[in-house]
Amino acid sequence: MKITLLPSTLHPSGATDFQYASSYLVNDSIAIDAGTLGFYGSVQQQEKVRHVLITHTHIDHIATLPIFIENAYTAGPECVTVHGSQTVLDCLQNDVFNNRLWPDFIELSKHMPPFLKLSVFEPGETREIDGLRVEAIAIDHVVPTSAFLLTDSGGSVLLVTDTGPTEAVWFRANQLTDLRAVFLEVTFPNSMGYLAGVSRHLTPDSFAGELLKLKHKVPVYAIHLKGRMRQRVVDEIVELDNPLVKVAETLTQYGWKT
Repeated sequence: MKITLLPSTLHPSGATDFQYASSYLVNDSIAIDAGTLGFYGSVQQQEKVRHVLITHTHIDHIATLPIFIENAYTAGPECVTVHGSQTVLDCLQNDVFNNRLWPDFIELSKHMPPFLKLSVFEPGETREIDGLRVEAIAIDHVVPTSAFLLTDSGGSVLLVTDTGPTEAVWFRANQLTDLRAVFLEVTFPNSMGYLAGVSRHLTPDSFAGELLKLKHKVPVYAIHLKGRMRQRVVDEIVELDNPLVKVAETLTQYGWKT
């Protein structure tokens, strides 16, 4: 298994660390969220992505989904499958593919070679997707949101996007015998704890509190750092002095061999 964080921008300095919106590429053919997916690489690279798992409906997680669907469209019988909870899929139909914000690719797909198909994937469900076993787990954000547990013969990796303090995902993680790594959000600096609380996000302090719930000693990669506060959050993560914790970098391929 290999996971790559997709960047949102190329900074004038040459840095690509900023992930203003969220997308993760898994084994080149699966994406988790589509905040930046439609701006990634070439149309040939995007065409390789056959499945998109949407964690929740906030714009930084779905912003470029319509552009990606258009880029990946081959006008053939095979198309991209978008997986998400019924809440997510209803939002895509009503608020995105509605002929106002974007053409209704969902309706068009009924009458011509399909642009996409929708697949309901609720928390608590597990399915096989392109060689991976994927389990959706509910986490605690201001809208219904799923974390995804990804498993192949090399082990399991847990990707936990937008959430405040939560429980079920750690209960599930502690049941595993093959957990290899965790990607966990940490959005705001500690000084913005109130905003983190009401928006159901983590600060470095609450991030550390979540890690106390995890019994496994595995690498933990911090993700979803807000761009303007990024350096402050990075500094506070470093102050945790936890050798297992690293700030995930965009365009770095994190891999676990089968």
